[in-house]
Amino acid sequence: MSDLKFLSEPFLDSDQAAAILRIHPKTLQRLARLGNVTGYRIGKLWRFHASDLEAGISFVSALDSSPAQGYALSTTRARN
Repeated sequence: MSDLKFLSEPFLDSDQAAAILRIHPKTLQRLARLGNVTGYRIGKLWRFHASDLEAGISFVSALDSSPAQGYALSTTRARN
């Protein structure tokens, strides 16, 4: 059945998928690298299925309700 999804459901690029989740594309790519969102790396590009983003919506909404965890995703550092 999963093979059928690859044939019938088009891939979304990072910008399109991030727009659905209302997050920045780089944040979505980081979530995919960490395994929190299902994504497929094709060369240097990330691709996503809209049906796989449902779990990402749950994860992102959980981060919104718990601001302390949201900071863990940030890669910016304070400058000394």
